[in-house]
Amino acid sequence: MNINWEAKSLAFQCIDALSLHKTLYFVQRNLTRRSHIDISTGYRYWMIHCNNLASLECPEVFEFGAGKNLAQNIFLSQWFRSQTAVDLYPMLNIDLMNEAAEQISIRFPSNVYHAMANIADLERNYNIRYIAPLDASRTPFDDDSFDACISTDTLEHIPEDSILAIFRELRRIVRPDGLISSVIDYSDHYSYTDKHIGPLNCLQFTAAEFEKHNHSVHYQNRLRHYDYARMFAALGFRTLKKEAVDFVPLPVRIAPEFDPSEPSLSALRGIFLLQNTK
Repeated sequence: MNINWEAKSLAFQCIDALSLHKTLYFVQRNLTRRSHIDISTGYRYWMIHCNNLASLECPEVFEFGAGKNLAQNIFLSQWFRSQTAVDLYPMLNIDLMNEAAEQISIRFPSNVYHAMANIADLERNYNIRYIAPLDASRTPFDDDSFDACISTDTLEHIPEDSILAIFRELRRIVRPDGLISSVIDYSDHYSYTDKHIGPLNCLQFTAAEFEKHNHSVHYQNRLRHYDYARMFAALGFRTLKKEAVDFVPLPVRIAPEFDPSEPSLSALRGIFLLQNTK
């Protein structure tokens, strides 16, 4: 009997990765409570996307890294004709999605709450199609399928080679002159749960040092604002907006991988608006 050991190994890796992501989600929801909904923390970034795409009338939008509750998508459904939200792993939680939708409707009454029992209800009530698992670097969509793409606090979790592959795919599936709006979190994500370290603590460590603590389930690429700017330009996108925000003091020690002469190094977030110039 012939066995495709490479395919078998890949399948086990995917199962293991999904299991680890589910374990992390269980801990966040039941112990650290970081998965409980607080729409006030995301509203700022939702409005960034809304304003970045304001020139498009009722766009059809693609998002990768959709997350567990789709609060951002539900909020933005007021202005977007449709949204296709994808994730590498199927982590959507129906209870959290309903909780988010209800909170949004209370704060923004024009966004009427519709109770959802499944993802079919999500598409029926909010024109949001959720697909997972799906690799955003290899999608089944036709050329020029979308008017725009959005991502929030996702790119920092993706290796550089994979980011390049995803944005090459966006060149294909986003129409000519379509827009890509990204918000990127540059902070050390361990600082969210360990108050003893600063928000840019990760900049102290060399790649070899940081790799020891950079688990695949909580992966951080540590790319900086200037890295993304160069990457997007090299891929042929036109940069319409490039803004580093939320500056904090740098650690005393900066690893040689980083450029301390770059003012954006001390930013905690970056905002990009790109135009597809194919």
